[in-house]
Amino acid sequence: MRRLPAYPVAVNPQSGLPRWSGADAWAMRMRLIEGEADPVVRNALITSAYDDLSRETATLLGDIDANWLTFGKWASFTAGRFIRGEGAPVRWGAGKVAEGNVAIIADIAPQFVRFLELADAGSDEELSALVASDELLGRNATTLEAFASYAEALSIDNDLDDPASAQAMLRGNLLVAHHEQSLADDFVDDAMPLGGLFGVITTRFVTLEIPEGSLDLSHPVPLPRYLHGEQWPRALSEISDARLNALVRSYGHEWATTDGSAATTWEVFDERMGYIAQFFRAYQRDPSLRMPVAAAS
Repeated sequence: MRRLPAYPVAVNPQSGLPRWSGADAWAMRMRLIEGEADPVVRNALITSAYDDLSRETATLLGDIDANWLTFGKWASFTAGRFIRGEGAPVRWGAGKVAEGNVAIIADIAPQFVRFLELADAGSDEELSALVASDELLGRNATTLEAFASYAEALSIDNDLDDPASAQAMLRGNLLVAHHEQSLADDFVDDAMPLGGLFGVITTRFVTLEIPEGSLDLSHPVPLPRYLHGEQWPRALSEISDARLNALVRSYGHEWATTDGSAATTWEVFDERMGYIAQFFRAYQRDPSLRMPVAAAS
């Protein structure tokens, strides 16, 4: 596997300490990804980029609650297995999975990079206003709302039992996922052609690989191993944010139970989002998700 080049590191003007690679470095990295012709190598570069950018984002938002990129790296890791033809009886739509993977990071990563730039440009208290007025983040209402939620989480004292911060992070994560899954719709339809019964059959081979094992997405979200028999972390045991409740209901789901979270037909947007919502809630504070993906290979 080729090594990524060394990138210059941006310095946080408030602390004087390195925090992230910087916008120029990430632009170089995205050009490297988009210019890579080999889909297997490109997927490895994408997964590594998600891993690094998730950690750089965590230096701002903290690592008690996973940010969307932390989940994204495991989705990309899983996509890599599909691209290589592993885990399915035939290479169903592997080319479309590869195309979708690069399309999503090309759209999402620059927005996280811009968010980190804005955080360096002002104080935590100023970040919400900077996000609200930013041209790049303002191009899409859903992701603008997502980064506003991340800024809201940053403005709240983040500790293990703080539901307000955890719910703000969950809302940000879910809104990014909503945007990402909207982008993925055409790729999912092509990766699972014909729909109907064929969509149901292929869903039986859709899994998500995370450190605790392989999750079958056609089954309800399981009890996370790190919670030792509980379904959700304490800070997310009750969802009181009316905006979060409205969001999950827009997919035809409720927060009260994971029983209806199984995505029996993965090509259906609302089924995907119902699973993702409960998965994010259950695993948002799983420390094993911070593990480098190389350690799980």
